[in-house]
Amino acid sequence: MKKKVILFLNIFILGLLVTTVNSCKEDELLLIKEVVVTWEDPAELVEGLPLTKTQLNATANVPGTIVFTPALGTVLPKGDNQELTATFTPRDTKNYSSTTKKVSINIVDKYTPVITWENPAVLSEGTPLSEEQLNATADVEGTFVYTPAIGTVLPLGENQELKVDFTPSVPTHRATSKTVMINVRDVVPLSIIENSAIWTGAMSFSFDVKGEVGSLGDSPLTGFTVHVMHAGKFIDKDFEITDISIAADNSSQLVLTLAEEIYADDKITIAYNEEGNTILSVDEQPMKSFDAQNVAIPVAGDDLLAGNSWGGFEGEGGADAGGAAGYWVGNGGLPWMRTTEMMASGIASMSFSGAFDDKILFGMGFGDNVNTEPGAYEVTHKIYIEEGSDLKAIRTATARKGNGWADDVSATWDVENIKRGEWVTIKQVINFPVAYNNSDKMRYSYYVEAGVNPGVTGDQTFYLDDMGLRKVDIAPRP
Repeated sequence: MKKKVILFLNIFILGLLVTTVNSCKEDELLLIKEVVVTWEDPAELVEGLPLTKTQLNATANVPGTIVFTPALGTVLPKGDNQELTATFTPRDTKNYSSTTKKVSINIVDKYTPVITWENPAVLSEGTPLSEEQLNATADVEGTFVYTPAIGTVLPLGENQELKVDFTPSVPTHRATSKTVMINVRDVVPLSIIENSAIWTGAMSFSFDVKGEVGSLGDSPLTGFTVHVMHAGKFIDKDFEITDISIAADNSSQLVLTLAEEIYADDKITIAYNEEGNTILSVDEQPMKSFDAQNVAIPVAGDDLLAGNSWGGFEGEGGADAGGAAGYWVGNGGLPWMRTTEMMASGIASMSFSGAFDDKILFGMGFGDNVNTEPGAYEVTHKIYIEEGSDLKAIRTATARKGNGWADDVSATWDVENIKRGEWVTIKQVINFPVAYNNSDKMRYSYYVEAGVNPGVTGDQTFYLDDMGLRKVDIAPRP
């Protein structure tokens, strides 16, 4: 009796398993997708050429065979919208059905070239059309004629037509044309605001632009070059830029992040080349290229020379006065001399007039009230260079009597591109490696040398006034 019960149970379980398997197969059948044949209308074909796999390129989503009508190699007559048929027979005829797909083809006497030309970016009013807007290309060689022509200044207005007529230089293609639209608006391209680049962190700085930045595009870093130079530390190279962003609270300010730290006494410059880059304003204006711009180091300290007569050459002792808060002219006078005919402030300035030589203006001491600790200082001067002068640079140096008047630190001042005929403030950060105080007399010297003025000849005339000295909180390069 027990054997019969066990046998019955085995048969029952086996039946359940068979039922379950059959049920799964039925579920799988429900998941079968319908046959899909993929085939787009082929490009036009020149009269006399046979049909190839380029035109007869239908595919299906399941295995099977495709028969084309007309067949491969058929030469169709000239005419538009001629029907091509693909008949698909599946390998698995039990689960899949045959199907057909139809497309059409134009048989022409010549090909129509494919012209690639997108609507140009917004053009600023008054800007002539250039190759930046008239930049159509084609898939074959040929000649482009634009209407309006290059150099045309369009009026203000939206959706103005630009047309190109293209004549191919190959006999298999016909002439064709294409039209795009351009908007001319009262906007200006993004451009850097001079002297706006400023250090914002150990590895970053920012600069301002005229306009609002709307988009950084796909590759904003590729156009920028950041160069860092520090002769004393043998640094003279481009620094890698790791990121550029729009300032969170100012859409007219861009922030660059570097891969290495920058320091108070580094000379940092930034340049930009717009070619191949896509930084755009909110009006789709590109940011324009700019040459190397200095990156300033922010300074918050008070001017340590404020009220010091040496800083403004106001001393009453005359051109050969020595001692603290005074100055004197090396080697007995000209070409350096104190004058009251030209000054940035106060009653006097120092003038240089003559050819390059080794006569040096020595500034004797910072005065009893000026003690400096080692560190980075922003040094400023006001300089007036007369029209016609091609002076490129002057040099300054700081020395101590206790060191035999050997230079502790020397700095070259680039004045080649500053404006002539007006007072201009020049500045740079200089690292003073030692303290200067009353216990060790110091002097700050000006040099006018041929060695830092290659190619410059003849007499030079300029004036100096109002030296400033401010402590910089940012550390000098270690």
